[in-house]
Amino acid sequence: MEKSKSKRPVEADDISFQLSKEFPHSDIKWRIGRLSRNVKNTALMLAYIDARDVQKRLDEVVGTENWQCKHISYGPKTICHLGIKIKGEWIWKSDGAGDTKVEADKGAISDSFKRAAVHFGIGQYLYDFPKRIWARYKEEHGYQVPDVNHCWEIYRKCKSEIS
Repeated sequence: MEKSKSKRPVEADDISFQLSKEFPHSDIKWRIGRLSRNVKNTALMLAYIDARDVQKRLDEVVGTENWQCKHISYGPKTICHLGIKIKGEWIWKSDGAGDTKVEADKGAISDSFKRAAVHFGIGQYLYDFPKRIWARYKEEHGYQVPDVNHCWEIYRKCKSEIS
């Protein structure tokens, strides 16, 4: 649900702080980056957020009327231009992505949107996750699916080794 206008941050620093807050673990999804050649049912796991989580964060922090995006395709690449209105001025940041293996156009639009949002701090901390989260995956209906609990277990273990 959208925050009331009176509770929204107004200053650029406050908006940036609110946009860059970590997401609840329940909003973070995991996907397989690549399979291990040496350990059965183990893969390099990558954490990510959904485009809807980005939209929700923008709605909550700046309001639906204070952000917009435009997508432009350049062959197989899609560029998202994401604008946020701060103190009456539009601030634009852009990034791009290529077609994905599943639903190519939709994937490129979603990925470019999420990548542009990172320039405003949304989900940027996910790039700081430990780079080597090798965790178990399960076979479900013929697909390899991350064992989410094991991903978080390995994440916590890696974080404690770094700290």
